[in-house]
Amino acid sequence: MSEGDQAPSFHAEVFVRRSVLFLVVNAGVALLFSDCGPLPPVIEPAPNGAVVRSARIGLYTKAVLTKKEPDTLLAEDGTICRVPADRFRDTAAHTLVYCNWQ
Repeated sequence: MSEGDQAPSFHAEVFVRRSVLFLVVNAGVALLFSDCGPLPPVIEPAPNGAVVRSARIGLYTKAVLTKKEPDTLLAEDGTICRVPADRFRDTAAHTLVYCNWQ
């Protein structure tokens, strides 16, 4: 091979390495500034109990924080969903559930 044949492959290799480095750095910056941190509290104490603020009410898919016998699922934002006994039994904590959250 002549010296001229090696130059394009060298430049292509440098280009690929820089492109990969660029993508990795941008992905890291995106994760750093994304909403991956802890969620702000949405359940606040009040004189007559607790107040749920900023919660989405209605049909949504949410993560189940905990369950209360016999039929209540509690989401991470403080909303609840009442379900039939078989659905309650089959739903594990920390799973996503599509429900009419109130």
